[in-house]
Amino acid sequence: MWVPAERNFEKIQFEELRRQIDGVFNTAHDELSDSYYNYWRFGNSKPFRGFDAQSTLEESKILFDKLHGLIFHLRHLKFHQENLKQISSKQIPEEKYNIIFDKDGNPIGKKSDEILVIIQLLKDEGIELII
Repeated sequence: MWVPAERNFEKIQFEELRRQIDGVFNTAHDELSDSYYNYWRFGNSKPFRGFDAQSTLEESKILFDKLHGLIFHLRHLKFHQENLKQISSKQIPEEKYNIIFDKDGNPIGKKSDEILVIIQLLKDEGIELII
C-alpha cells in the first residue's frame, strides 16, 4: 500500500520559496498517488479532482502519468511566478531553474515557455487541474 512520504524542507535548494509554495502541490501529488497506487492500478475507482480509473489499467497509467507531470509543471510555473514577485535581492536567477541550455551550455529557451505549451496540449485533451 502506498503512503505519503515525509518531506524534508531543511537545507533544500531554494528552501525559502519552496516552503511557501510546495505544500499545495505536495497535497495534490499525494492525493493522485493514493488514487493511482492504491486503487486505479488495480482497476478500482478512487476519484481525483474530477478524474478516475479508466477502462483499462494501461489507460489509467497513462492518465496518471499525464496528471503527475501536470502537477509538477504547475508547481514550476507557480515557483517562477512567485520568484519574479520577490525583491531583486531575493530573486533566484532564472539560469538556476528556468533556462534550458544546449549541450554546449548555451541558453536555448525557457522551461516555463515549454511548460505552457505542454499545459495547453493537455488542456486540449481535457486534462487540466487548478491547484
